[in-house]
Amino acid sequence: MSNTLSPTAKQAKAQQIARVAWQLFEQQAFTDISMAQIARQAGVAKGTLFNYYPTKESLFMTLLLTGYQRYFTTLTADLAKGPALTPTQLKTRLLAETRTLITDHATLVRLNALRGPVLERHADREQTQQGRQDLYAANLALGQTVAAKVPGLSVATASHLFVSQSAIISGLMNLAGLERFNHTSLATDFPIFQIDLETEACQTFGYYLDGILEEELHANSKRS
Repeated sequence: MSNTLSPTAKQAKAQQIARVAWQLFEQQAFTDISMAQIARQAGVAKGTLFNYYPTKESLFMTLLLTGYQRYFTTLTADLAKGPALTPTQLKTRLLAETRTLITDHATLVRLNALRGPVLERHADREQTQQGRQDLYAANLALGQTVAAKVPGLSVATASHLFVSQSAIISGLMNLAGLERFNHTSLATDFPIFQIDLETEACQTFGYYLDGILEEELHANSKRS
């Protein structure tokens, strides 16, 4: 009797593995999670796990890319149902989304901060490329929806707004915690190094939005 799984069964197993890895990352640091632990809690053999994800970095890179893809797709559907937006209304909505991303999708944001310095070192190139292509398509669809709601805003600029949002959040996260080392407080107090991620991300992104929206809409009005 063949033990070959159907495509549907393979997808279900991959999703089961991803679910367990995500749950572990919600509670533990990336470095504290092992593939053996994931396999054990997912109820699969360790060898089976490596058939789906060749490295731990590949698994978590997939979680990152699919997580943002789902977020973009949900936001696209929500915006598509809404009315047209002025630039001011768009700014208000995007700042609200920034707060939501930080508070309600904290695991995804935390995972994104690992992409460059950690995950890309050993993630599978082909798997990552496919995931990024899918994410790019989701980001482009979101940009098209935003541009359709704000007269004068190009799809390219609208799509890039979310890239900048992500970069601002990840950059601030990487600067946070300088008063701590390896999860313990340093003897010296560093008040200037302390970061309120939600407040400062919204403040920085808000300044960016003011500049980019004014520049984009002014340029388009001159051309029309």
